[in-house]
Amino acid sequence: MIHTEKTLSEVLNILRERGYTMDYNLLEVQDSYITGGEKVSLKNLVIDRTYRFAPMNNVEDEAILYAMHNKNDGSKGVFVNGYGISADSEASEIIRQISDSADTDDDWTI
Repeated sequence: MIHTEKTLSEVLNILRERGYTMDYNLLEVQDSYITGGEKVSLKNLVIDRTYRFAPMNNVEDEAILYAMHNKNDGSKGVFVNGYGISADSEASEIIRQISDSADTDDDWTI
């Protein structure tokens, strides 16, 4: 997990430039996502990078961003969840079902 001083918006813009254009926050059911009207199996998604945002003055604004790709078609997207007390438990459970890539410490936003 990468802790960054950049804002969530800044990192989202950088990832968008790197091709992460899908929004995987659009949940349908526990084992698939709706993206562009098509189901995507969680088994086909891989988390490439994980970024944590922890504003100094508001614990309720903590967030975690996952940059991920689909092994089947190569599409890339992001998933954002709260962190700590702000975490959505259903979203956290879905993320646990997605595999991580081996190299997640290289910060793409530097």
